[in-house]
Amino acid sequence: MAVLVGLLVLGGCARGPAAPAAGPAVSAAEGRPSAAREPAGVEETEVYTAVLRQYLGSRSDNSFSVNGFATTYVVARAIGGEPLADDTRRRIAAALAAVTDVRFVATRDEVIQVRDGCPQAPAGSIVITLGAIAGDDREVQVPVNGFVACLGATWLTYVVHNGDDAGWTVTGTTGERSIA
Repeated sequence: MAVLVGLLVLGGCARGPAAPAAGPAVSAAEGRPSAAREPAGVEETEVYTAVLRQYLGSRSDNSFSVNGFATTYVVARAIGGEPLADDTRRRIAAALAAVTDVRFVATRDEVIQVRDGCPQAPAGSIVITLGAIAGDDREVQVPVNGFVACLGATWLTYVVHNGDDAGWTVTGTTGERSIA
């Protein structure tokens, strides 16, 4: 276990966080995973909002703060997909306005600064990369990578359930979880 933690820490400093696993492509016109690979009926805005709310509000998930990031930079493209639609971005930012100032960036390199050889997000902020939504109308999985600094990053995959009237809610995680 100590060797694994050491490797994760060293790997995080040497090259920064790995991106979540690739998923379905996203249609720029709809701002949603393309019909060929999208779970039918999945609302991208609701799912990503639920995921971000959970991640930002859980210190055990983000390793740093509970609703304490003044600014949250979100890479505006699901891994392996097209950019999120402008409307999707606006709705996510509005839904989380009471929690944090959400700003979308094309790449994490736009905001990452290197100090003393350590890549890091600007003070008081975090950079989040979302993976593509995978699943069906009832339950999906969404990989998330949150990055604060070379020794401050987490990787996990959320399970998000559709409760119909209650909407999409994070019900837990699945697979491996990494902290650097």
